[in-house]
Amino acid sequence: MKIGKVDVSINYYGKPYQTLVTILTLWKHSAHHIDRIFLVIEKEQPYQQYGSIRILQNALKDLPVTYYFSSSFYYHGSPPLEFLQIPEKRYGLKYQFGLEKTDKPYHFLSHNDCLYQADLLGMMIRQVEEAPTEAEVAGIGMIGQCWNCPAFFSKQCDGSRFEQFKPTASELLQLVENYPPPRAAIHHRLIQDGYVHPLPECRLNEYACLVNAEKYKALTMPKGAILPLGASWHGSDWGAVWFYQMYHLGYKFIHFPFEPHMQHAPFSEAKSGHMSDHNRVEYFETESRARNFLTTNFPELRLSTLDVRVRAGLFQAQQQGRRLPGKLRSQVKVLLKKFR
Repeated sequence: MKIGKVDVSINYYGKPYQTLVTILTLWKHSAHHIDRIFLVIEKEQPYQQYGSIRILQNALKDLPVTYYFSSSFYYHGSPPLEFLQIPEKRYGLKYQFGLEKTDKPYHFLSHNDCLYQADLLGMMIRQVEEAPTEAEVAGIGMIGQCWNCPAFFSKQCDGSRFEQFKPTASELLQLVENYPPPRAAIHHRLIQDGYVHPLPECRLNEYACLVNAEKYKALTMPKGAILPLGASWHGSDWGAVWFYQMYHLGYKFIHFPFEPHMQHAPFSEAKSGHMSDHNRVEYFETESRARNFLTTNFPELRLSTLDVRVRAGLFQAQQQGRRLPGKLRSQVKVLLKKFR
């Protein structure tokens, strides 16, 4: 099948400069495959980074970006199931807004802290187009959170072999005992509840992946019975339950590692996107490195001269403006207007 152009979904939880690196490098290499970019702004933002959205709007004004400001926020938790019947609540799940709103057969998902170095999207599209027709592809990308999986550390499984390694429940429980994973308690509970294969850490990693949007909309809640990709019910990570259920319906997932075509968290020394969510120093250091990358590689951008750290402080002051003396409140407003 010919896929044609696709839309893109990116959730924005802080990191304005890393988000710009993600979108601009993706656009640089893959613009000919992209129609629209859905940029979902999370209701909550780290370190008072609400004012940083202006940075994105100014820098991306010439790109086909659709902004959606979510009214719900689920960081690691999951909403009550009845929320899935309410669009505004459902759109708080990661990537859900774009997956529902796209009119394309396939939809590309990306983290907002990526550096694209080649046309990864085009490579994925070609792989899907050339796949055998007997098994419809539900998604393509890197399979498995192998760094959390005892089967990987026992050297019996990885993303390219997840379909072949099929242990019994007792064998998998023994592996958890022999090679304790970080989420051992969750593994025990899932295995005892019958989630044995694909293994508890198996999923289509949403760092950069292409999803069959037509099947997604038809089969996931609220139209279908399958939990959405952004669900993390049962203590598993985003997409693991959706992956498990789609696999057992007979759909195919293609293992396609993003390296060396894309780097995830390239400005983090720990190569972790989540670390900066809870470490203020790490957050602003990675943002500074991303900004330096932009000024070197995209000199045509007119980036704000205001440091993101100062911007966060000014926004916080603005939010508490009623407590400020009138003259200082006016000065804050002038600064914010000047540096947006």
